[in-house]
Amino acid sequence: MAKAAEKQFSCPSCGGEMIQKSRARLSIVGLCMSASVAMAFVFPGFWVPGIILALTGIYLLVWATFGQARWCRTCKAFRAKAAE
Repeated sequence: MAKAAEKQFSCPSCGGEMIQKSRARLSIVGLCMSASVAMAFVFPGFWVPGIILALTGIYLLVWATFGQARWCRTCKAFRAKAAE
C-alpha cells in the first residue's frame, strides 16, 4: 500500500512499480550525511564511518537530482526516466 507522499510510476526496464520520494528530504539527508565527514577532524577514529556516510550522502544527492528520487521496487535501481 503506497503512502500519500509516494507517487507511483512504472519502471522502463522491468515494468515494475516505481515510487518517488521527497526530493527535498533526500537532499537534506544527503547533505547532512556528507557533512558528517567533518566530525573526523574532531574525532580521528571517525574517518572510516565518516567517509562511508559521505559517500552514501553523495549517492542520495545524485539520486535526488538525476534519478528524480524515483526507485524501482522490483529491480532495486533508480532510473533517470520512468514511464508515467
